[in-house]
Amino acid sequence: MKILILSAAAFLTVSFSAVASTIVPVVTEKAQQTFAATFKNVDEVSWSNAGNNYEAFFDKDGIKTRVTIDAKGRLLQTIRYYQENGLPSNVLYKVKNDYKNSEIHGVTEISNTNGVHYRIILKNNTHYTHINANQTGDTELVIKYTRGDR
Repeated sequence: MKILILSAAAFLTVSFSAVASTIVPVVTEKAQQTFAATFKNVDEVSWSNAGNNYEAFFDKDGIKTRVTIDAKGRLLQTIRYYQENGLPSNVLYKVKNDYKNSEIHGVTEISNTNGVHYRIILKNNTHYTHINANQTGDTELVIKYTRGDR
């Protein structure tokens, strides 16, 4: 009898977990309108709840994007992940000039009410270096790691 009850409990737990993972969050009409007006020609969008806000995730032209919109339809933040070819030329020039012996491994662009900022990961033969850059290309060192894969 105990085995039957435990089996039933395990089955119900797995069933509820499967159902919970497929629930699509309800997104307000204003949030959806803001998204549609701002991001054209996006085919596959995945929505999730983030507190009182909504996050939309999508990938377009090799750029992964996360958008945060509140229930009233205000665009709060956009985070984009891409390679060096997505950086504005003035920022790219300054990074390449300041870190001549490193290549850009990846870029995270954060756009919100504070402006646009870039978190850039550089790599060379011995180190991974994380830097921040602003819209004018000014950079600051965040942290430098010795590579463990060499």
